[in-house]
Amino acid sequence: MMVRCVANTGASIQEANIAPEMGIDRSTEFPVTIDREYVVFAVTMFRGTAWYYVLDDDRRRWPIWKPASLFEVIDGSLPDSWIFGYFRFTHDDQYPILSFPEWAGDHSFYERLVDDEREAAEIFVRRRAEIERCQG
Repeated sequence: MMVRCVANTGASIQEANIAPEMGIDRSTEFPVTIDREYVVFAVTMFRGTAWYYVLDDDRRRWPIWKPASLFEVIDGSLPDSWIFGYFRFTHDDQYPILSFPEWAGDHSFYERLVDDEREAAEIFVRRRAEIERCQG
C-alpha cells in the first residue's frame, strides 16, 4: 500500500484525531512531506478513524502511526502475507490492525521493535524489504 502526503499539520486532520494527551492538537506538525509517497507497513483504527504506520521523515528504524487524513491512497494493494489482528488490552484500549503476521498476530511486536529487540528488528527488516518489493 502506498500513500501520498497531502497535509502535515493538525489543522488538516479530523476532529476525532485531536488528542492533546498524546501531543496532537491543531498546531501539531507531523514529520511527513507534502507530495512525498510513503509505504504503509500497517493500518489500524483509533477513535473511529484510520491511521497508517509509515517511516516518516524523522528517520527512525520503525514506522510511526499517522492519521490517514494526512494522506491519499495511490496504491491500495496489500501484500499477500498480511493478516487482520485485533488487540484487546482493556475495555477502553483495543484496536484492530492489518499488517504482516508477526505484527498483527502479536500485541508485543511493535513495543519490541521500538525497543530495538534483535528478533523484532530482523523481522521488520525482512518484512520491509518484502513490502517495498511489492510496491516497486
